Amino acid sequence: MIDPNVLAAIGFGMIGVIVYMLLQSKVTPTPIFVATPLVAALIAGFGINNIAEYAQKGIMTTSSVAILFIFSITFFGVLMDAGLFDPFVNFLVKKAGNNVVAVTVATSFIATIAHLDGSLAVTLLITVPAMINVYKKLNIRPVILLLICGMAMSIMNLVPWGGPTARVAAVTHSDPNVLWHTLIPLQVAGIIVNTIFAAILGILEKRRGAGQNINTDITEEEAKFDAKKEALKRPKLIWVNALIAIGTIALLVLTKWQAYFCFMIGLAFALVINYPNVKEQGARIKAHAGDSISMAAILLSSGIFLGVLSGTKMIDAMAKVMISIIPAALGPYIHMILGVFAVPIGMLLGTDSYFFGLLPLAIGVGKEYGIDPVNLSKALLIGKNYGVLVTPHAATTYLAIGLAGIEIKELFKVAAPWLWFLGIVSLFIAVIMGIVVI
Repeated sequence: MIDPNVLAAIGFGMIGVIVYMLLQSKVTPTPIFVATPLVAALIAGFGINNIAEYAQKGIMTTSSVAILFIFSITFFGVLMDAGLFDPFVNFLVKKAGNNVVAVTVATSFIATIAHLDGSLAVTLLITVPAMINVYKKLNIRPVILLLICGMAMSIMNLVPWGGPTARVAAVTHSDPNVLWHTLIPLQVAGIIVNTIFAAILGILEKRRGAGQNINTDITEEEAKFDAKKEALKRPKLIWVNALIAIGTIALLVLTKWQAYFCFMIGLAFALVINYPNVKEQGARIKAHAGDSISMAAILLSSGIFLGVLSGTKMIDAMAKVMISIIPAALGPYIHMILGVFAVPIGMLLGTDSYFFGLLPLAIGVGKEYGIDPVNLSKALLIGKNYGVLVTPHAATTYLAIGLAGIEIKELFKVAAPWLWFLGIVSLFIAVIMGIVVI
């Protein structure tokens, strides 16, 4: 029997290596989550058959979430290809006109709807190109556009097919759909808060001079026309696609079916109705395969890490070490402390190392103080979500600044403090609603 302190040291070393490798961004997460736990378990003296058993159990806990990602991303991708949300975006842009506050509020609505698929990149690619010329025309700082996108993505990313919620479900061995049902009231409140804050940002920009000297050289017609994308649009099927989307979401909310099954049904209808040709259906699946498969691979491989962490009892040994150094008075509130500082911690660690490195440790410590793992996870999830657009080693951060034409330091200087503030506000709203229990 290996000494618990040695086992804890190996566990901390394993997580340290994983976090370092993820931060270096020189290797994709999948081989990191596969190789590192195997080496750590061998060093700890476990046999290869035992390690394989732990890995298999871990993969089983994350497989349903991986399947969910494959079908949810493809489903929303197909509906966006068909132009389901185009009339909504065009209507808001037209109605906002030259009203600065209306433009910022419209941006919030567009980003919120665009993030129904849970993909940060898709949200940015829909919202920023649709609004950037309007912002330039009214002399509103582009960083405000990204800040509003970040706000919308943060609260909408709590959907079960969003990356963070899926990761929490994988770590806590819970159903992402059930977890989401508890978070829906917070999402509704968050959308209201975001709308109000978007209006406040519009007022602040107006005080800076936005909207006073309209830049007539910038027009919406300057936006690039993509013939291939236009060929995929199905304007005559807009109401049919709306019914498909509403029906799929209704299944998620009103039934206890597995979320991936609901998306399987929705995707089947969306593909056959919009693209009856077999080649077109295959092309749409391939078009969205990159995003869906890459995330599924990460979730499945992280199952090996979680399985080894649990099966070898490393997590128990590590939790005992952490408990010994945490002041007893702070122990029962560790979930709130980590939740409040989740945005800067998340900016440092990144998404995978935050949820698959820090969260299991925090759960282990929380158990010793009687904190329910899911309750603790929700506190860390809600806070961390507000840092999704200001993580320095995330690809979507650079996509955002590239689309908006700003420097990363401007994004961090302007957006990060506001997003951290909103993350804390969201956490305390969750406490008031009873979603997170202190």
